[in-house]
This record gives sequence, C-alpha cells and structure tokens, in this order.
Amino acid sequence: MYELEVSEKLSKIPVFSLGDVNQIINNRNYAKEFIKRMYKKNKIFKIKKNVYSFYDDEFLISTYLNKPSYISSVSALSHYGLITQLPNKIFCATLKRSEKINNINFFHTNYFFGFKKEEYAGFNIFIAEPEKAIIDSIGLFPVSVFEESFEEINVNKVLEYLKKIKKSNIVKRVGYLLEKNGFDVYDKLKENINYKYIF
Repeated sequence: MYELEVSEKLSKIPVFSLGDVNQIINNRNYAKEFIKRMYKKNKIFKIKKNVYSFYDDEFLISTYLNKPSYISSVSALSHYGLITQLPNKIFCATLKRSEKINNINFFHTNYFFGFKKEEYAGFNIFIAEPEKAIIDSIGLFPVSVFEESFEEINVNKVLEYLKKIKKSNIVKRVGYLLEKNGFDVYDKLKENINYKYIF
C-alpha cells in the first residue's frame, strides 16, 4: 500500500498507534518502517511510545490519548475566553488515574459529567461546560486564576452541578465564590453544607 494512501487514512484520526498502522498495512515490520520514515520526514509527531499524530496540537489530541476524558479547568475556561491568563498546559479530567503526558495533565475525578462534544480543527473533542470547568478548578489552581470567569456563567447550572456532587467542601468553596461575586445562593445550597471549617 502506498505511503500517501496510508497517510490519508491515518490523518482522519487525531491519534494513532503502531497497532493502527499495522491494521492498515497488515505487516508489523512494514508498519514500523512506515512510522520510522514518516517521523524522519517530520510528517508525524511522536507523543509517547508507539503513539503518534499528524497534528502538532495538544488541545486536539488530549482527550484521544486517555479515554474517557474531557478538557476542563483553566484549559476549558481559556478556550471560552473567560480568563485572561493563558495556561501553558492542557488539563483534562478522567476516570482513570492522574498522569502527565508531555504538556497534558490528566487529573482523576469522581464527577464525570458536565461536558459536551464540540467540533475543533475538524474533529470532535470533549470539553467541560464553563460552569463545570470552574468546579473542576477547585483545589487545582488558586482562585485568583479563574475567579474572573464568574462574570459570565449560568448560576443555575453551577447549582445543578453542586447539588449533583453533594460534597460539602466543594459546595462551600464554590458557594462562597458565587456569593462573593454577587449571587445569593446560600438557601439553595444549605442542605449540602456541613458546619466544619475549611480553608
């Protein structure tokens, strides 16, 4: 099979492995040789062992590297233009263990919801809704990094997510920030708040 034909097939997926190439070429040695040639020609980028991409865009490839996952926290907030500070890493929530792959940080979450599918660079990516991205940022970043994003949020959606999470320390932290930014939410959240002090 010609190099161009194989390249066209692989370019239709953001991330591919040696196994993917082998399925197309049907010869593992030829598959390895193909990858070697393409890498030497700077046609593909190596992400980690036996994992490659035609696209030098970590925002695009991030959620394809670790499934299931979605882009969140300051990466999502920056994508929406809700914060002025530009993150130099990509942050993704996952059900799996936390890990770092190059500039992509995967953090474990027990609250795997509040995200959507969005078209980006001709592909579909999974990215947090702004309100969930704020909640996912609690404990990851200082409040000063993402507090400005409270200016353009759907407060009812934040409340919906907090009621679903039901974890008092998260509810209290986000509730405090909501009230600090002018939203009167105590009565709507008090059933999920205990009286233990948190920093």
